[in-house]
Amino acid sequence: MTAVNTRASLITDLRALDLRPGMIVMVHSALGQVGYTVGGPVTVIGALLDVLADEGTLVMPGESPQLADPATWNDPRVDAAWHEAIREHLPVFDPRTTPTTMGAIPEAFRTYPGTRRSHHPLVSVCANGRHAEAITREHPLAFCEGRGSPFEQLYDLGAHTLLLGVGFDRCTSLHFAESLAANRRTKVMRMLAEVDGHRAWIDVPQMGADGGRYFPEVGRAFVATGQATAGRVGGADSLLFATRALVDFATPWFARTSPG
Repeated sequence: MTAVNTRASLITDLRALDLRPGMIVMVHSALGQVGYTVGGPVTVIGALLDVLADEGTLVMPGESPQLADPATWNDPRVDAAWHEAIREHLPVFDPRTTPTTMGAIPEAFRTYPGTRRSHHPLVSVCANGRHAEAITREHPLAFCEGRGSPFEQLYDLGAHTLLLGVGFDRCTSLHFAESLAANRRTKVMRMLAEVDGHRAWIDVPQMGADGGRYFPEVGRAFVATGQATAGRVGGADSLLFATRALVDFATPWFARTSPG
């Protein structure tokens, strides 16, 4: 039987994975894979912050796809006849109150004391620690995972990525890597945003969804180079690696492989 997870046991596991004080780390996570944890997601967050210490910075996705046009939701519970009413009454993004759909750990993290959140209606980023303000300060509406975004800040600041019980299909830095390739895949997203003080539905270009087509493949190829550290955090198979190393590997990979 797997042992129960505590803050102390998770700290031990994270240090064994080579997470260290002072690191900036973007965490993609699945609490269910970590296993039963005394105190739930806030215990995981506390363990991460303890290991990173005061000079470190913890980062997580705060995405809110529910602010995209309801016609794109692919939600069988939502009748198409409701779309116009949803468009008219859907609340505009508020970094303090708009929930994220990225899982129990990111949802707890967005309201954790000291956490800052970037101001993007669909793909916000939450950060806590030394570099939190710099990471979340700017977030362009168009190509929100590309140049000028928090993902470029993470690259420039020498951040690491921790996949905590999830795969590369959840690794947003691969969108940043592909955004740098000439043959990048793109789409137009319709989203609810505040424009000049008024709520409005706007169309903006973004990186295309991968849907598991390339991200797991490029992730396997990257891991095969030996640049990622594998271990277990609680019950979760986990990988820790330098974000810049992944992006520098993946960008030419996308240039060779992606159809654009």
